[in-house]
Amino acid sequence: MINKKRIGALLLAGTMMMGMSTTAFAAGEKVPTVGNGTEEAQASVSITKDFEMAEGLGVPDVTFDFTATKVTQDAPDATISSISYVDMDQKGNANNGKYVISKNSEISFGTFPHAGEYVYTVKETMGDNQNITYSSDTYTLRVYVANGQNGGLFVKAITAEKGTNTGEAANKVEKILFTNTYRKNTSLVVEKKTTGELADKSKKFDFTITFEKSATEDSLAEFTGTLTRKDGATETVTCSNGTANFALADGDKLVFDNLPAGTKYTVTEKGVKDGYVAHVKVTDNGTTGQVVNGTDAEDLLSSQNGNYVGENDNKVEFENTYNEVPLTGVIMNNLPFILLIVVAVVAFGTLAFVKKRRTSDR
Repeated sequence: MINKKRIGALLLAGTMMMGMSTTAFAAGEKVPTVGNGTEEAQASVSITKDFEMAEGLGVPDVTFDFTATKVTQDAPDATISSISYVDMDQKGNANNGKYVISKNSEISFGTFPHAGEYVYTVKETMGDNQNITYSSDTYTLRVYVANGQNGGLFVKAITAEKGTNTGEAANKVEKILFTNTYRKNTSLVVEKKTTGELADKSKKFDFTITFEKSATEDSLAEFTGTLTRKDGATETVTCSNGTANFALADGDKLVFDNLPAGTKYTVTEKGVKDGYVAHVKVTDNGTTGQVVNGTDAEDLLSSQNGNYVGENDNKVEFENTYNEVPLTGVIMNNLPFILLIVVAVVAFGTLAFVKKRRTSDR
């Protein structure tokens, strides 16, 4: 007759083994893993760093550090190499005004003492660069070490959970990802110059400026600019829904400070047929472009597709040139119409002369 205590012990042992099997490998479930291995090629795991920045920013020199803290008491130490970025790094192509530079670093483990599950907590170390948003994400890393056929040990699988420590398959992820965002504020200057010997230097020209949010910002702020007149007087220009209207005369200047780099803008001078021909020149993140010529009747835009404010100089210079009036007092733009009137007068006079002559011949 089988001893009842022995049967109970066997049942308890079987239950514990089943529980360990379920915890370790979740039999029958498709558990996302960050590493799978065999006795010949053990599982390994890396972290991924996504470094985001908007158009108009260069890559800063910065190093990101990480920690892998063991939770299992007899787990060996784990180390993660730092990930560094330098200004020579290639940013690749921007996606909707944003660059993402990805780099990886492998997690290294010491010698595991026996088969089983080893748990670690993986985090990014908070840095002190005020222009960088550091990741606060936390991952629970589970390393499963198995017995090999030759009596040795090998890492069979590695899983990771983001922000949890439950061990449930639904909480597991396929990548240990830390995302950082680089932001920097900059400024934009809009200037007006009026030229021409008979130009009215006090004449104001109407403008509209429109902004679109930087790709690394959650929303568009209502920017405020300072308009400084030629005589030193100042005014405040405030945007509403990303748009503001203002007027500039010769020597006036509008400055927007504290714009997030990557903010997209367009400045438009409203066209009026008044004898002044508009021209515009844009300095885009420190690089000055060519002069674009407009007309005296059509709107002139700083750019057809908009510009991004960068960390270097950003300036839009509008110049309006007045059509010179010759000494005859005839404005050249009106000359065709005057010629038509002269022709009409001559034709009318000729017709009257011919008619009068025919009448006298009778």
